[in-house]
Amino acid sequence: MNRYETIVSLGDNFMKLMGKSLIPVHILDWKVYYEAYLKEMEYQKKHFKKPRKTHAAGCVAEQYKITERTMFNIIAFMEGS
Repeated sequence: MNRYETIVSLGDNFMKLMGKSLIPVHILDWKVYYEAYLKEMEYQKKHFKKPRKTHAAGCVAEQYKITERTMFNIIAFMEGS
């Protein structure tokens, strides 16, 4: 189970933990960015022969006005265990 799956499995408890300052608020932003990345990867899988992680991360970074490096750090964090 990676970090993203753990966060999703917390459900409403995730917000309670953020409210108690046990989970930093920026993790919620990262969750939103990562979900947008997953949606972009799904789009690429449907419409292109080979989905490109770099292009998907770049699209999301541009959409949310963050750097590509930050997006790759978020992906690495969420996919880590």
